[in-house]
Amino acid sequence: MIVKWWMRPLAVFIGLVVAFSIAEAATRISFALGIGPRVLLYGTDWYRNSDPGSKQNSKRLSDAERKHTELEWTRKDSVENHVRTLDGYTKFFPNEYKTTHDADTGERIPVSINSLGFRGSDFRKEKAQKVVRVLTMGASSTFGYYNKDNETYPYLLERALNQGCGGKVNFEVINFAIPHATSAMAAAMFVAEGIDLSPDIVTYYEGRNDSMIRRQYETRFDKFRSVLVHRLLLIAFIDQILVGERVSIVEDSLQLEVLATERSRVFLKNMETILNSSRKAGISFIVANQQATSRSPVPTAVQERLLLRGVSLEAEAEKIRRKINDKGNVTDFEFTLLIHERMMRDLRQWADRQGVPFVDVIGALNQDRHYLLSWVHLHPEANRVVAAKLSEPILRQFCASAGQVKRAAR
Repeated sequence: MIVKWWMRPLAVFIGLVVAFSIAEAATRISFALGIGPRVLLYGTDWYRNSDPGSKQNSKRLSDAERKHTELEWTRKDSVENHVRTLDGYTKFFPNEYKTTHDADTGERIPVSINSLGFRGSDFRKEKAQKVVRVLTMGASSTFGYYNKDNETYPYLLERALNQGCGGKVNFEVINFAIPHATSAMAAAMFVAEGIDLSPDIVTYYEGRNDSMIRRQYETRFDKFRSVLVHRLLLIAFIDQILVGERVSIVEDSLQLEVLATERSRVFLKNMETILNSSRKAGISFIVANQQATSRSPVPTAVQERLLLRGVSLEAEAEKIRRKINDKGNVTDFEFTLLIHERMMRDLRQWADRQGVPFVDVIGALNQDRHYLLSWVHLHPEANRVVAAKLSEPILRQFCASAGQVKRAAR
């Protein structure tokens, strides 16, 4: 029997496909035993929100972190999920039932979503007379991941302001933050909804989300690899080991300054959008730099968090730079913390040039960074610090030091 020339390579190809299919099935079964049966449908639309190979979390996660991420993304009531899509941003539907959980005990915590789709109690869209209204803009750390309703810094800020002014000015603070928001999303939401709420003060506390958008120069190969990673678990697993855990500084150190400059430019452009819109509406704008770390977005154990006590953000960034020099590679979260540090430094300079009040939250928490539950999320004690720092310029504007009214509330 004569074997045609094309039959042998075809047989080899079929054999490789069969072998890969068996390996892919074995990988899915192995992960399913550790994470859950949902992973068997990895790469489908049903699974896509819990992709463990996602490059957003390119630092390899522990089993506990994977299970946490899996559980939070698959819970319909989790604050991770907000699917009301609007012009340039997403938010919650009115009066949605949502929960978060205590970072240490795992206890589910109910989260109040009001009739306008923001966190907190209902409020009248029309501002009452003789009320000073404050909007706190940001993302998950402002929204209050892992915090009860009465532990978020916007809640504590309202209390601090009303106490600090001795009751002579009535302050109302609205938590105007949505998880996962970038500065572009926050600016879009402010223009679409925030101005109509007639705030007197707008504060902004975010930056780490912006620092994670770093792949500006994606090639066709990168796009093809991304498709494979997000469809085939075996490829995602191999990619996570060979590529995902580390960033090659031989390649990316040449781009660090370029990426940091570009991220900072985009971030400050969005700050200017908020500032210009605020000034046109007669609203005061206050910015704060965001305390952060290079650790996972998933909360860490108390013992691990305590290692950050007394270690400033600047010291951690310097350690990452030394690691680059010594080892030539760092994790994605470490790499982007350097971008975040640059953005926050530029934010201070921008605020000084624009005459915008600046609140140094990084400095206020630099010796107490063990109050970071994860990369940015705040322990209630940290929320108290943030609330106290943000209250200072607001009280100076509306109240004298002795609690006297500095100028009439609008």
